[in-house]
Amino acid sequence: MQVALEKVRELKERIKHVRRPDSTKVFNTELLNIWELGNLLELAEVTTISAIARLESRGAHAREDYPKRDDQEWLKHTLAWTEDGKIKLAYKPVTITKYQPKERVY
Repeated sequence: MQVALEKVRELKERIKHVRRPDSTKVFNTELLNIWELGNLLELAEVTTISAIARLESRGAHAREDYPKRDDQEWLKHTLAWTEDGKIKLAYKPVTITKYQPKERVY
């Protein structure tokens, strides 16, 4: 995951230097594509940092170093925001309603 985070940050730096070939201002699809790619890279960085912090495997989030699900510690929502240019994480409890959480077995 650390390699993925470094790659995402490299791509975020590279997109700062992208120049759009279309200079029209009416309907500039190149500008929209660059803007959307920048947003996707922001989300990729948040997702990667959140995954590094979560020390368990759960659903599609699987880690070889933490192969088991850990509801005692990690049954919570991850919240992320930017503060002073860095991504900060916090957590919020999950409200259990009708279905009790359990590990999927197939």
